Amino acid sequence: MTDVPPLKDFVTDCEAANHLADLWRLSVRFFESRGIAMVSYHSDTEVENGEIGMVGNSGILQSGYPEEWVCQYIEGKLSYLDPMPELAAKIGRPFYWSDINDLANLSDGQQRYMALRAASDLGDGLAMQVYGPNARNALVCLGFGAGTPRLTAEAIFELQCAAQMAHLRYCAISGEQDRAKVDLSPRELEVLRWIARGKSNSVIAEILGISRHTVDTMTRRMFDKLGVNDRTTAAVRGLGSGLLQLRRKQVV
Repeated sequence: MTDVPPLKDFVTDCEAANHLADLWRLSVRFFESRGIAMVSYHSDTEVENGEIGMVGNSGILQSGYPEEWVCQYIEGKLSYLDPMPELAAKIGRPFYWSDINDLANLSDGQQRYMALRAASDLGDGLAMQVYGPNARNALVCLGFGAGTPRLTAEAIFELQCAAQMAHLRYCAISGEQDRAKVDLSPRELEVLRWIARGKSNSVIAEILGISRHTVDTMTRRMFDKLGVNDRTTAAVRGLGSGLLQLRRKQVV
């Protein structure tokens, strides 16, 4: 008989996980214990670890999906047509894959995507939005495989709690890794905060009491460290990695 760990044990194990690979294995094992055959996690963060089911460099983790579908998803760039991330973010509650046509007016491209899914015989499942710090949200999809159950509200809530807990721990671990990779000086971090608030280099120079040339130099150096080429992406990277925080609609 398959061991069915209680949710509280899963939460404890998640909090103790310090590596993304360990967290992913814990999550897949928990969902499998609830009869879930396929698990995918869709975020905008690339994970440099080939052991945990990363789909190319897409920021998507998966377990249990047919290899043919995974290849088709990557090679066909189907993430651009997949309606689930947008729909999950819009309605904010779990929904069955089979209900998508009733919940949204799909574009022609999205309808083609759903036809491809149906032809791949993935069966039904649940999609749900999970929420993280600084709007670092993601999509979790849980496939039933050959079965097509309609779960109780309590069962769906338990799956949602587990997905949310795993996502929060994922954000914490990946944020720690990002901060370790990006070594900004205190002054560079200060400049990044003002950039994220929409200030120009000239204004930042006045605020900090330094020359425009110095701010320009620090901005270029900061871009190199963050691996970005523009101010907007720098701010997004800063928020996503935890270098910056968003409190009461103010970047700090």
